[in-house]
Amino acid sequence: MEFTQKFLSEIRFDSFAFIYDILLPCILALIFGGLIGFQREKAERPAGLRTHALVCLGSTVFTLISYLGFSSLYGVDPSRIAAGIVTGIGFIGAGVIFRQGPLVRGVTTAASIWVVASVGMALGTKLYYLAALVTILGFITLSILKYIEDKVIKLPNYLVRITTSENFTDINKIISPLKKMSVSVKSKKYELVENNKNKADISM
Repeated sequence: MEFTQKFLSEIRFDSFAFIYDILLPCILALIFGGLIGFQREKAERPAGLRTHALVCLGSTVFTLISYLGFSSLYGVDPSRIAAGIVTGIGFIGAGVIFRQGPLVRGVTTAASIWVVASVGMALGTKLYYLAALVTILGFITLSILKYIEDKVIKLPNYLVRITTSENFTDINKIISPLKKMSVSVKSKKYELVENNKNKADISM
């Protein structure tokens, strides 16, 4: 009986504390993380809306555990959980980086996951203005700066010329593997040349 009373006294429900200390940071984590993840989802990256939202939520929960659960304990350093979050996020970020031929993909997405984790940690420590600011800056960096980068930095164009046999007619068999490698095909030209052979010019 004494154990039951002690147990019930320890799980006292305070609606205000629950909403302000737990519910609000978790909901904001899903919103802020999902906002950056939405941009990655639109860009068809391997880690999209759900991944970023869950990373942000997980970081928030771990920080809340550190902030609320261990801060009052003597001799326990609550910042160690935060340090563990930073280390753990590195493994998730490394999972979205892959090499495709001469190209390395996913570095920006890995960086966005790292930023989302920092947003979750800010929410867990009630730094709402910081979390909102980082979310806005991250979204601007991933969307608007990408547009400026494409306009200012001119990447070189390449022309691939392929000669095929006379009976080859489906140029999509050449285009499809290039698109799977995330190569942007700007124009294509297919014509019959001398010696009864077909010539395909693909501009990238």
